[in-house]
Amino acid sequence: MKITYDDYDLMQEQLEVIPNLSAVWLPSKEDLDTYVVIEPEKFLEFLLWLTFTVAPVTDESKERMRAIKRILCEKIIFMD
Repeated sequence: MKITYDDYDLMQEQLEVIPNLSAVWLPSKEDLDTYVVIEPEKFLEFLLWLTFTVAPVTDESKERMRAIKRILCEKIIFMD
């Protein structure tokens, strides 16, 4: 996925105003592998929102968050 820095900043501003409705819910590893890894562009905003709003507390949720961040780092290509 290619995104400009300006578009990313705008997306971040828009996502930060959405209330945290997820508490500590994160998609399972199976869901990440089945849906997100295959078509990450469909889930970009959702994954970013999770990274902004969810503070994992269990070892399992921390591992899921690491997997989400890894997907974002691998799939996002920043452009000027």
